[in-house]
Amino acid sequence: LLVLLILIHYRKCISMNESIPTDGVYMSDSNTNVKDAPAFHENPYCKALNNAKDIQFDHADVEGNAQNGPVVRLSFASLFDALGTCLKDESSVLLLYSLVHGNCDFQEYVLVRTDLDTLLMPILEMLYNASRKTSNQIYMLLIILLILSQDSTFNASVHKLVLPSVPWYQERLMHQTSLGSLMVVVLIRTIKYNLSKLRDVYLHTNCLAILANMGPHAHRLSAYASQRLVSLFDMLSRKYAKLAELKNDKALKVTSDQMEADIISDDTSTELHIYTDFLRIVLEIINAILTYALPRNPEVVYAVL
Repeated sequence: LLVLLILIHYRKCISMNESIPTDGVYMSDSNTNVKDAPAFHENPYCKALNNAKDIQFDHADVEGNAQNGPVVRLSFASLFDALGTCLKDESSVLLLYSLVHGNCDFQEYVLVRTDLDTLLMPILEMLYNASRKTSNQIYMLLIILLILSQDSTFNASVHKLVLPSVPWYQERLMHQTSLGSLMVVVLIRTIKYNLSKLRDVYLHTNCLAILANMGPHAHRLSAYASQRLVSLFDMLSRKYAKLAELKNDKALKVTSDQMEADIISDDTSTELHIYTDFLRIVLEIINAILTYALPRNPEVVYAVL
């Protein structure tokens, strides 16, 4: 697996005096801006992985999409099950990301599976134990969820799939909760962990983007997930109010060292702007649930009230 990952992610940079191949035809340097951005040779291993087809895919179904050269065929069902059993390993997560991001056929296969918990439960468990992971590992998991959450079928499916129990969730007994509700709870937990420890804006944005994608498709969100969503808004708004107060205090206070005051003021303004964006997204998530899925989510209404 590690050798495969090296092969598919290796990119050989094209040197400044070397021509760049475009569609198999080398063009002269005068027609390309090599200086503007680094150019890379096409990676045949990456191309083969991205074009890989399911072994059960019927050759006759191809509508004029003739591939240049032989196409790699493998069992997507076996691959899906194998990934589900070993996702706790970082290299397996990277392979899943490479497939979901690069191979449209595999991504579509994952989205139509009815047992999405096979892949999602290990991912959510790893996010639940975020304190033991590096920020890069957390990113990779969140990007996989973000790619999948862009599909409306996926968002509908996760809310309909009910889990009998979640043994690794310690704070509360989770019986007969939907996979969608569990995703909301774990993502909000990741946001709160990030606020206190990593303080990474990009990580926040990813978590909130997944929740925003899921919002309009929420279906019978659990009482606990609804309560967590409202408490997230409450926590962010308190942090925002504190920063706004701090900024006003600094504006009123005249300090002897004006330059230092300006630096502190700039830092506060930046953080205030970030929290304004976070609050706006959380409001959009709640608004999307109330606008598009109100009758199906009485617990959200109750939590808001």
